[in-house]
Parts: sequence; structure tokens; C-alpha cells
Amino acid sequence: MIAVSSGICDEDLLKTKPGIMSHSRWLTTANRILRLYVSSNDPSETLKTLATFIMKVYGPMWFAIKKMSSCFDGPKHLVDTIRKSRYLDDNLKKVVDPVIQRNGFYSHPENLLLSMLGDDNKVQREIAYRRIMKIRDADSSDGVRKFVVPDINMEANHYASLIYWHKENCVVTEPPLTKDISSERLKSVIDENNIREIVPELPCHTQCDGRKQHKRNCTGITLPHTVCRKVRQACDKCFSKCYRL
Repeated sequence: MIAVSSGICDEDLLKTKPGIMSHSRWLTTANRILRLYVSSNDPSETLKTLATFIMKVYGPMWFAIKKMSSCFDGPKHLVDTIRKSRYLDDNLKKVVDPVIQRNGFYSHPENLLLSMLGDDNKVQREIAYRRIMKIRDADSSDGVRKFVVPDINMEANHYASLIYWHKENCVVTEPPLTKDISSERLKSVIDENNIREIVPELPCHTQCDGRKQHKRNCTGITLPHTVCRKVRQACDKCFSKCYRL
């Protein structure tokens, strides 16, 4: 990304070949688009649009997720993605916004409340505590709740305002990670800000999502294993990670 923005590319990077094009390998796809962009004397408007989106939205968010990969950071990444994509014109927003809505799982009240409990702002922690207590007082059902992505506020500037909390169809449920925490201990989180020490530290994103899409046509055990063996046989030598280090 630095090479693209500065226009200066060293020889090693110039000779680097991105992987084979695959829609499920999003990072490889982005790399190939940028590689095509820097090698084009007269890039098309479509190519410029894609390269700009990668530089302004996809690339920065990829690094942000790698740097802050906790489930507490998921809603923050989501609102940052929305904010960074607001430079798009209305026609492109009609393409991007439905994708954000469809994949906006971290806008669910459960994830927002968990992130608010771990917020550095005491006011946010207190709001999250009060909402969880309200849920516990009103909850009389032993059934399994239905996890549905709520309507996302595409004009949100803070993750806590990603959804319309008081909207009729917004069902607010308690985060599963806090269900076994007593009300007294949960209340202590407001002052101590130690929720990250109480609940498991889970990632907000894994590469398994990409692998699942990549191996969509590989079902069962035999076929994926066969694919892996063919790839290894095609290589002259498969070096381990320690060799690269």
C-alpha cells in the first residue's frame, strides 16, 4: 500500500507475484488489483475505483483487524468500515451498504453490549450494565434466541449508535459470554474495567471464513485431503515456517 500511495516500488516487490485469482481469497484479489493498477499506464475508471476502495477502506481495515483482533473490537471495526466508505457516491453506496448490512453481525446488541462493557469510557460501561440488568429482569424464556442482524445506522459515528436501540423490531438480548457472571460481579466492571479478564478473549475474525468459502466445492474428508496432496506433489520442495524465519 505504501508503494501504491508513494509511487515508489523496490525491485523485490516489483518481482513479487500475487497468488492465483480467487474471489474467496480477498487479500490476494486486492493485491492483484493493486498490482494491475500500478502496472497500467492508463487505468480504467473501474480499476481506479477498485484501487481507491482498497487503499481507503479494505487495506486499512485489514491491518486494523490484525492489530486489534479481539471480539471487543468487532463493533469498532464495523463502524470504522462504514465511516471510511462514506466517500463513495450514492450509486456505489447502493452496492456497498447492503453488503455491510448483510455481514454486520457485530452490530447485534449482544456484541455491542460486550464491547461497551470493555470500553475505556465509564459511561458506556454503565449503560451496558443497566441494559443487561433490564434484560435479566424481563427475561422469562428458556428457549434459544434467534440471532438476527438488526438494521444498521449507516450514519453512525460511534459503535454504540450502530443500531436503533428503541426501534420496535430491535430485540436486545444478553451476550452469551456474560450470562454466567453474577449481577454483583458485572456491576464491579463499571469501576474496575476488567471484563476482558473475566470472559474468554475470543477473536473477532478468523481466516477459517475464507477457507470455508475457498473449499466450497470440497465436501467430506477425502476431497480436501486429495487437493492438499496434489498441491504438495506439485511443489519441488515444501519448506517449513522455521526455514523461512
